[in-house]
Amino acid sequence: MLKFIASRLLQSIPVLLLIATATFFMVRLAPGGPFSQERQVSPVILEKINEHYGLNDPIIVQYGNYLKNLFKLDLGPSYAYQGRSVKELIAESFPVSLELGCYALLVALALGIPAGIIASLKPNTLYDYLPMSFSMLGICLPTFVLGPLLALTLGIGLGWFHVSGWYTLGDRVLPSLTLGLFYGAYIARLTRAGMLEILSKDFIRTARAKGVPEHKVIFKHSLKGGMLPVVNFLGPAVAGLISGSFVVETIFQIPGLGRHFVNAAFNRDYTMIMGTVLFYAILIVLFNLVVDIIQAAMNPRLRLHD
Repeated sequence: MLKFIASRLLQSIPVLLLIATATFFMVRLAPGGPFSQERQVSPVILEKINEHYGLNDPIIVQYGNYLKNLFKLDLGPSYAYQGRSVKELIAESFPVSLELGCYALLVALALGIPAGIIASLKPNTLYDYLPMSFSMLGICLPTFVLGPLLALTLGIGLGWFHVSGWYTLGDRVLPSLTLGLFYGAYIARLTRAGMLEILSKDFIRTARAKGVPEHKVIFKHSLKGGMLPVVNFLGPAVAGLISGSFVVETIFQIPGLGRHFVNAAFNRDYTMIMGTVLFYAILIVLFNLVVDIIQAAMNPRLRLHD
């Protein structure tokens, strides 16, 4: 197992390096610069600012300096937040995004797994059509549509929750629902498919023929195997819940890392863009590795190879 983990981590290094390289050249080749919006700055002062941050150097020199600092785990200063480093901003805002992602994951699992189990027990009936129809609706509604709808109905219309801010527990409800409902729809369909496959196996029919109670057939014999597609989906899903929350954080004005990423894109904050993209890529690699380990524990037939 340790050999497998070490091998996966080593394989991820060139992937992360490729992501860092592509992000560096994409943001550098985009029109404008981090200080091109400064209206009150004279050309001489603007030239000095660019020289101070090394933006006047050839792009290859800038790339070499970036890699040198990256190997030192130095993501550089933020161009938009004067006096703040990218690492400071990530350390300050990531706990908010992580908290939002955890709440959304709980919503997705709490709604998706029961809906998928109920649909698999009564296939091609109302108990199947109803939850699967809602799950299809959840898949078709992206977060930038579902978020404003929930804010208009539950927030502004009924006045149950605040539509912006991150101060009380009530402020967590609408953003968590917006993210959780979207991923819960996928989990419901994956749970249904996995449970239907397991329930059709011979050992399930044998257990029922022996008179094993139905709740034991479901939760003891079927659920473990039926959850394998969901566990396989949880790796990118958890990373998406955390890294993909920038839309939700912008809609509900949440001071998370996703909002910094959006602001960095508008402000052409090179270092902040590259730092957040690389940070999200590392999260995806780690979450996928954790999912592979969990799958191996749940399925004894699975063999880990380098």
